[in-house]
Amino acid sequence: MVNLDTAEQPARPSHESPPIQNERLIKAVLATTIAASSFTIQIFLPALPTVQAAFDVTATQVQLTISLPLLVTALATLAYGPLSDRYGRRPILIGGMTLFFVGTVLCLFAPTILALIFGRFIQALGSAAGVVIARAAVSDLYGRERAAAVLAGLVAVMVVAPMIAPTLGGFLVDWFGWRGNVAATVIFSGVLLALVIFYLPETHHNRSAGSFGVGSMVSSFGKLLAAPAYRAYAFQSAFMIAIFYVFLAAAPYAVMVVMDVSATGYGLYFLLSTFGYLAGAMIANRISQRVGIDRMVWIGTSAAVASTFLVALLMLAGMWHPLAIFIPITIMGTANGMALPNASAGALSVYPELAGAASGLTSFIQLGISAVFAQVSGSLQNGTPNPMALSMFGAALLALASFALFKRAERKQAGRSVSP
Repeated sequence: MVNLDTAEQPARPSHESPPIQNERLIKAVLATTIAASSFTIQIFLPALPTVQAAFDVTATQVQLTISLPLLVTALATLAYGPLSDRYGRRPILIGGMTLFFVGTVLCLFAPTILALIFGRFIQALGSAAGVVIARAAVSDLYGRERAAAVLAGLVAVMVVAPMIAPTLGGFLVDWFGWRGNVAATVIFSGVLLALVIFYLPETHHNRSAGSFGVGSMVSSFGKLLAAPAYRAYAFQSAFMIAIFYVFLAAAPYAVMVVMDVSATGYGLYFLLSTFGYLAGAMIANRISQRVGIDRMVWIGTSAAVASTFLVALLMLAGMWHPLAIFIPITIMGTANGMALPNASAGALSVYPELAGAASGLTSFIQLGISAVFAQVSGSLQNGTPNPMALSMFGAALLALASFALFKRAERKQAGRSVSP
C-alpha cells in the first residue's frame, strides 16, 4: 500500500485541494463507500429463498429485490457525478449515505414484498453515490498519476467485499433469518453514514458554475464523450470489466454443469481469480506512479487478451478441465487489477473540473456494456464452455481495440491543435 503520510509527496495539480489531515482514515472511509453498493447486493443473495417463503411470492417477484437495485445503481451514477461537481462531494455523499441508511431501515421493517422492493430501491439509490463520489474525491486529492495508485487500493476492496458478503449473508440468514441479514446492513449503513459525516472533508473546491439541471448534465457528458482521451479510458475499462461479468454469468454453467464440479469446488476455484485481481491491484498500487497510466493500461490489456486467448484455445481444443479455465483467468484477474485503476484515473483526469461527471458516466458505461455481455454470454448454453471462452476473448479484443483507436484519435486531435 502506498504510504500517504510520508513527508515527501508529489506536487499536487493546481485544481486540487490543499493537503488534509487523517489521509489514512479518509482513504478507509472512501474504500468503504466504494464497496457499499456491491456489498449490499451480494450479502442479500443468500436471503432470497427465505424471503420468497416468508412472503409466499414467486421467484420473479423476489428477484426484483436484486435486478431493480442494479438498474437503479446504473441510472443513479449518471446524476451523482454532475451533482457533486456543482455542489461538492461531501453534501452529495452525505445525502446518498442517508438514503442508503433510510432504505435499509425500510427493508428491515417491510411488511410486504412490495415494501421490501421499495426499500431496496431507496437503498440502491443511496449506495450508488459511494463508487462515483469516492473515485472523484480521490481524483481531487491526488491528481492523475497518484490517483491511479490510490484507486488500486480502493478498488481492491470492491473485490474483497463480494467475496466475503455471500458467506456472511448466509451465516446471518441461518442464524437470524432474512431480517437478521438486513439488520446487519442497517448497522453497516449507519456506521458508514456517521463516518462520512464526521471524517470526510470536502475535496472539491473548483466547482462548476451554474445551476444543476438536465441541460448542464448532458453538456458535461457531451464534453467528455467528445474527448478521444476520455473515450479511450472509459470504453477500455468497460470492456475489461465485461470480461469478468462474462465469467460471472457463464462460468457456473461451464464449470458446474459441463465439467460436473460441485458448488463448493467451484467456489474454491473462483478464489484463484479473486487473488489474481488483488495481486494486480497491489502491483498497480506500487508501480503505477512510476510506470505511468497509459503504459499500465497497455500492459494490463495486452495480458487480458493473451490470457483469454489461452482460455479460448484450450476450450476449443477440448481440454475441459477447471484449471484450464481458472489458471488463465487468474492471469486475467491480475491484468484487470493492473489496468482498471489506471483507466479510471485517466478518465477522471481528462477534465479535472468534471471529475464527478466523468466518474458517473464511466460507471454507467461500464455497467451497461457489462450487463449486455453478461446477458448474452449467460444465455449461450450449447453444452460446451466455448461460448464463455469466446465471449471473454471478444471483450478483451474490444478493450484493446478501443484503447488503441481512441488513443490514436487523441494524438491526431493534439496534432491538429498545435499545427499552424
